[in-house]
Amino acid sequence: MKLSTFAMIITILAGAFGLAFIFIPAQVATFYGLTQDTAGLWVTRYFGASLLFIAMIYWSYSHVSPAAKSWPKLLIFSIIYDVIQLILTLMALLGGVGNSNGWSTVVLYAVLALGSAYFLGVCRKARVN
Repeated sequence: MKLSTFAMIITILAGAFGLAFIFIPAQVATFYGLTQDTAGLWVTRYFGASLLFIAMIYWSYSHVSPAAKSWPKLLIFSIIYDVIQLILTLMALLGGVGNSNGWSTVVLYAVLALGSAYFLGVCRKARVN
């Protein structure tokens, strides 16, 4: 897979989840076995806006060469973000929050962190050549 394809996958995932968290937060929460009050819906919408921001960043990078100096920084920050989200999701699930659908989020963040780590190596090789 090319780095541009990986960027577009993240763009689509973050964009779709971001829009869902903004426009249908209660339904998304129900899918994960959660119920929310007004404050929870408000925070969920903020998270959706953050995901849209991530989608825009990756979309803007989808045509940037892997040799560009900025790619490694973005990928390192993505690894940090994905690992934090992975840990928070694991803590919630192991603490009895949510349902079994939450495990798909664990898998998603693990795959994204591994993908970012892989492409970090690709970028470093591209800069050497």
